[in-house]
Amino acid sequence: MNTMRRILLAALLGLCAVGGARAQEPGDATTELYRVSTLRAAPGALLDVLALYTDAAAAGHWQGLGEAEPMLMRHSQGDHWDLLVLQPIGSYSGYYAHKRVAQRAVAGEAAFAQALRKLVVFREDLFAYGPPAAQVQAAYADNGFFHIEMFAALAAQHDALLQQRQMENAYLRAINSRPNLIWVGDQGSDVDVFTIGFYPSMVAFAAPAPVTDGQAEAAAKASGFKGRAFIGTYLRELLHSHHDTLAVKP
Repeated sequence: MNTMRRILLAALLGLCAVGGARAQEPGDATTELYRVSTLRAAPGALLDVLALYTDAAAAGHWQGLGEAEPMLMRHSQGDHWDLLVLQPIGSYSGYYAHKRVAQRAVAGEAAFAQALRKLVVFREDLFAYGPPAAQVQAAYADNGFFHIEMFAALAAQHDALLQQRQMENAYLRAINSRPNLIWVGDQGSDVDVFTIGFYPSMVAFAAPAPVTDGQAEAAAKASGFKGRAFIGTYLRELLHSHHDTLAVKP
C-alpha cells in the first residue's frame, strides 16, 4: 500500500497521533477525488485567464464534459500562483472511463487546454482526495475569502501531518472557530496535505476566537496538543515545506 493510500486510510479511521482515537468530523473526511490546478498567468494575461474560465462556464463547457464546474480562487497574498482551480471529479475509475474520455474529446477539452496554455507560464496539477463535493461547493457558494495552506511532509511524517491537521480542526471547533476542509494529495505535485478555510471576508478570517486564553489553552490540550503555544511548533516538526495563500473569488 503506497504512502498516500495509507494516509487516506488514516483519515477515514479518524486517528489522532497525540490524543488517541478521535471521531471523524465531516470537514475532515477525504473520500472524493479532486483535480487541483495552480496557475500563474503570463505577464498581463491574468484577466484573459479568468475570462477564459468565465466564458467556458457561461457556454456550458463543463456540463458538456460531464464534469462539475470548477471552483476558482484568485491569489491575494502568499504563494506565487495566480489562480487555484478546484474541481471534484469523483474517482479515477469514473474520470478515466472510456465514455467520459470520449465525451471530453467531443466537447472540446483539448481546445480549452490549448487556449489556456497560451496564457499561462506555470501550471501544476494535483489529484487529491477531499470532502464530499456538495460540502465543498456549499462552502464555496457561501463564502468569498479563502485561507489555503499547502504542506509537504518530511519522510515518514505523512500520517502525522494529516493527524495534526485533524487535531487542529478539533481545536478550532472547541474554540468556536471555523475548521478547515482537508485534502490529501495522491498524484501530481509534492503537496501531501492541503487545507482550505472558507470565510465570508478577511474581517471574519482575522476575527479573534470568542473564548478566553484559559479556554483556548484547555481546548488545545483536549485536542491532543501540549498547549496552545505548541500547535504551530508541532506542525513545523513534520514539514519539509509549507505555503500559505490568502485568496478571493475572481
